Amino acid sequence: MQWFRDVAFRLVVGILNAPSTIANSVLWLIYGPGQNDQPLSDCIQAFDILSDVKPEFAMINQKEYFVNKYIGLKDLSYLDRDDVTLYSVTEQEFIFVRTAPGVDIFDTEEHPFVYNIQHKAAEEMLVATHEAVFQYLRTKPERDGSNIAYLHNPGRCGSTLVANMVAKTGQCEVQSEPTPVLNLSLMMNKKEKPVTRESREYLDLIKSTFLLLCPDVNKKYFIKPWGLETLSLFPLLHQALPGVKEILMCRDLRPTVLSFKKLIPEEWYQSVVPMKVSDLPANYRELWERVKGKEGDADDAFCFLILSEYHAFITETRDRDDIKSYSYESLIAQKELFTRSFLKEIGVGEEHVAAAMSALERDSQANSSTHNKKRTAGVKASVSDQTMEWAVKFAREEFGIELEGEEGRVVNMPHQWNKV
Repeated sequence: MQWFRDVAFRLVVGILNAPSTIANSVLWLIYGPGQNDQPLSDCIQAFDILSDVKPEFAMINQKEYFVNKYIGLKDLSYLDRDDVTLYSVTEQEFIFVRTAPGVDIFDTEEHPFVYNIQHKAAEEMLVATHEAVFQYLRTKPERDGSNIAYLHNPGRCGSTLVANMVAKTGQCEVQSEPTPVLNLSLMMNKKEKPVTRESREYLDLIKSTFLLLCPDVNKKYFIKPWGLETLSLFPLLHQALPGVKEILMCRDLRPTVLSFKKLIPEEWYQSVVPMKVSDLPANYRELWERVKGKEGDADDAFCFLILSEYHAFITETRDRDDIKSYSYESLIAQKELFTRSFLKEIGVGEEHVAAAMSALERDSQANSSTHNKKRTAGVKASVSDQTMEWAVKFAREEFGIELEGEEGRVVNMPHQWNKV
């Protein structure tokens, strides 16, 4: 039965993605999904990648998007290679890829989102169990994540621009939207109970994922995750790696929703957006069921998604003062002061301010076929006053968040960098 479902999946993706992927689906029928019954306890399964069937708009990497052929077992030391990087995480496995020579998957100017270029440049897929990777990492020096900066964000808030600014300094390896971070969050979000600081059963997996993403103790790393669904990491990242420097990027509510609406095709927006709430932790899913209108309006749902991210930040920082918040509006209004403060926060010297600010001169997503401004510039979108009125009332009554003005600015966001 699973074989038939997989065949159907390949054929549907082939039809939706491009005519050429129908041929890839035929390859998959010949070679199969590439699975093997070899034991994984002390080694890695290696697969030669024949082709891929990843849709253009797929914002998450998964091994099912590869047509692959099993080629053998490799020692865990293979993970020490510079061209082998963590690709995704599942409930049972870590999946890595070896990428093509000469491709810098961390060049954010050329490749705004690491999940896209990592997939496209992959030549070999490697699969290992959680326990095997845990054992591998125990052979490495103990680390607390102090060379990692992590930017919490709701998406469409200038976070990719900030990631490019950091990359321009040349002082950090920047990873913009690595799939494994989203994998972690979605795993935790699916649980019957929302995670808290006491959810210690996830700490090894979180710690291992971040150390695999940031393997070199002599480098600084900056991670900008996919927004909206990653809020489960707020209470646990600090528990797993107390040295990580966490920051929040935010934006006024109305322009954030408008930016999302311009990005997502209209025929998808009304149906897909309310469904995204189902990716949130259980407490937020239950709250949405209680407060949504009869139609489950898509704009209301997006406001809810964004406000949930801010609520998770406010909840986590009630007894913490080590996470500053930065807004897109303050970046536009105070470019140099913002840049100096942000770089200082992540441990980059002020001599790199000019280099960072040079990223402001171009579209940070120009090389993304789906996110660039040329594609979205002509898209017309609006958010009604009725939606904003609903959001203001909901935010105050359920989250204690105060919004003001037509744009919906959060006036009681804690730990703002320019209000210290």
